[in-house]
Amino acid sequence: MSLVDRRTFLKASGVLAGAAALPAIPSVAGASTPTHPYFPRGGRFSRLYVIDDGDMNAQEAVLVGTLQGLVARDPSAAPVVPPGLPHIYVNTPNSTTDLWLTDLQQHYSIEVTPIHDPWELLAAYQPHGITGYILYDDDPSISVATTVAGLTDSVAVHSSLEAQATAAGLSKTADVRGKDDAWLTATYGSKLRRDFAIEQKPNFGVQLRDLTTMSRAQLFYDGNTAYRQSLVDSLDTDAPVIGWGDASQGEDKFVAMNSAAGTFMVAADWARNISTLSGVPTGSLRQQANQAPVRAEKGVHYVTFVVTDGDNVQWLLTSLQSTAAWWASPLRGTVPLGWGMAPSLLDVAPSAMRWYYQNASTGNNADEFVVGPSGSGYMYPSQYPAAKLQAHTARLDDYMRRADLGVVQILDFNALDKTNVWAAYTARQSVNGLIYLEYSRYDGQNGKIVWSHDKPVISARHMLWDGLSGADEASVTAAINAAPRDPSSANGYTLVAVHAWSKGISNIRTVTDKLDSDVRVVTPGAFTKLVAANVTH
Repeated sequence: MSLVDRRTFLKASGVLAGAAALPAIPSVAGASTPTHPYFPRGGRFSRLYVIDDGDMNAQEAVLVGTLQGLVARDPSAAPVVPPGLPHIYVNTPNSTTDLWLTDLQQHYSIEVTPIHDPWELLAAYQPHGITGYILYDDDPSISVATTVAGLTDSVAVHSSLEAQATAAGLSKTADVRGKDDAWLTATYGSKLRRDFAIEQKPNFGVQLRDLTTMSRAQLFYDGNTAYRQSLVDSLDTDAPVIGWGDASQGEDKFVAMNSAAGTFMVAADWARNISTLSGVPTGSLRQQANQAPVRAEKGVHYVTFVVTDGDNVQWLLTSLQSTAAWWASPLRGTVPLGWGMAPSLLDVAPSAMRWYYQNASTGNNADEFVVGPSGSGYMYPSQYPAAKLQAHTARLDDYMRRADLGVVQILDFNALDKTNVWAAYTARQSVNGLIYLEYSRYDGQNGKIVWSHDKPVISARHMLWDGLSGADEASVTAAINAAPRDPSSANGYTLVAVHAWSKGISNIRTVTDKLDSDVRVVTPGAFTKLVAANVTH
């Protein structure tokens, strides 16, 4: 969920003022049969060619992105180049992208060779099978070219680069200039995988093009149209769509479309190097949030703060880590805090997920991760077909077990009392409870708690969000200090949703520094366990 998309929608709503088909990933056969991964993964590697994004123009970035995915393909998935060749990493020096590269070198002993010319990079693979190109022009044929490049083991070449491509020894595989998504479906429909799709605006460069060619998936962008509806309807049960849609009228337009079809969204349109990062081997991860078990005290009010938007893979891979308001804050580790985490990171960038776990604060002021909305990806559970929601939570349960996650954030519309929906989650062994956020105002349910399988579904009582009434630090502080001190009552607990795009740790500390001495701040995991053990229900 992006800052512009969510805030634009709320303002408009009056809430804010002013080739051969790739073998498919096995689908879920039943609610009790978790299957992973959701996402195609690249092959393992020990060496990287690294090119900086400043070494390429926009058209060359598209070429390199499509090349990157072909090179990264797992040997078991009809590889284009022989195993053992270096994979490709597109870097931005002195950025979070650079951090992940350094981590690959230090933690996984990956050898790095810089290359500063995209044509030199291409030449390194031509003797090994990269010989064809797909010719495209401007929108919308860039999406078609990226998809066809993956299906035909070719690279995408803009018409302005065709002379250079032919001079470099490439042969034209296809010309898709003037073609659109509908043409692609009509021409290549039988070869398009149905368990996974990628949605990306045509004006993006290298981002997600590598994932497209690696996975032989369809990359599309058609707005919230009948074509998009038909595409998501054609996907398999509980299939992910990774990228981002047309949020000009609110992100709920395309997320609701996905939800009704039983598919979910993974925000990742700005993410890079997924084909490479997904090739890092992974197993299970353990959180370091070892806050001592909390026993309920009489005469105490309990509070937890949870940062929103952890479903956002691009944020996890970019500015979350480096921004002083968030993870890079000098105040992190001075207050117990919950962060949303995308379970999909375990597949698409496991080294980054490991890094967050390894670098989390511990002890009484621990960083603790919870599942971002609303499970394995962003969707509205009350709109998901019931059987497909069972399939979703079965695989989510497996993700949560492997990633040591116990609490799930939910984002939905007036659905808190629909306990039949939450039963699909709470029946899962890894789920200790749910955090419910109302879509338009996260605190719209005023802290109400409902129960499912004897596990709590806890709504946000307050939120910190710049520009919204009652969501400023002073108002939230006053409300908490005036709240009942009774751990046996739902009113004895306050969950504060922290809007990631407008508030940070310093804002949380402004609240916690002025809380009364009989208010305790705990992690969301401890908070959920306190509610489950003490609230009369």
